[in-house]
Amino acid sequence: MAIFLDASYLLALYNESDTHHKRAVILAEKIDANEYGQTLTSDDVFDEVISVALRKLGKEKARTFGKQIFNSILIVHGNKHLFDSAFRIFNASEYNFSFTDCMSQVIINLAQIQYIATFDKMFEKLDVEVVC
Repeated sequence: MAIFLDASYLLALYNESDTHHKRAVILAEKIDANEYGQTLTSDDVFDEVISVALRKLGKEKARTFGKQIFNSILIVHGNKHLFDSAFRIFNASEYNFSFTDCMSQVIINLAQIQYIATFDKMFEKLDVEVVC
């Protein structure tokens, strides 16, 4: 059993002014209690979170978020196979998934991840249970 952590969830968790912050904190307690198993994210999601945090919240908060994620979550690093698979999904999908979301889909499918923590409604179209 495993849960993939998307950027929208991580940003809501670390940003107290985010409209989804309270829901993210409640879910974090369940994740910390291991209700969803192993926690994973991707290096693309990590990049997105740090970049948005830097732009919206400043360097110090971005550093803090980055350290917390880096030290507590398994980060899956992309390779050519994952990249090529994500690009195929990006090109074939009828939906407007970002390339990062396509990479997340590949990881979710290959690792047979059952859950995703996200506030992105696009993921409701996939065969994974959205838990936010």
